[in-house]
Amino acid sequence: MVDAAMAVKQYALSHMQQRNYIIMVSLDVQGAFDVAWWPSILCNLRALNCPRNLYNLARSYFSERVAILHTNTYKVKIKVMAGCPQGSSCGPGFWNVLHNNLLNMKYSSHTKIIAFADDLAILTY
Repeated sequence: MVDAAMAVKQYALSHMQQRNYIIMVSLDVQGAFDVAWWPSILCNLRALNCPRNLYNLARSYFSERVAILHTNTYKVKIKVMAGCPQGSSCGPGFWNVLHNNLLNMKYSSHTKIIAFADDLAILTY
């Protein structure tokens, strides 16, 4: 997160020193990790020519997942069909794979996209 924030600051400062106007749109996608759609992630992994062993590992990670709430007197088990645990090692990577097309779109030469996990900054001058 610090690297992304510093990249935004550096880009903005360099253009402010040139007396350019800067417009920044910052997005924090609420619940992003909760709704990450697994079929789309797997499709994007294939499109990115992900090595077969890593693709199979991701497919296995997404298969037959359950969430369990257990209290002293109550237990609920629900099948999970989307999402990545926030704070997990793979969550930010899966988020980037899911939104790779957005991050790699052709923007004007005056526009910079900086992303970290579910936060996205779009800067232009």
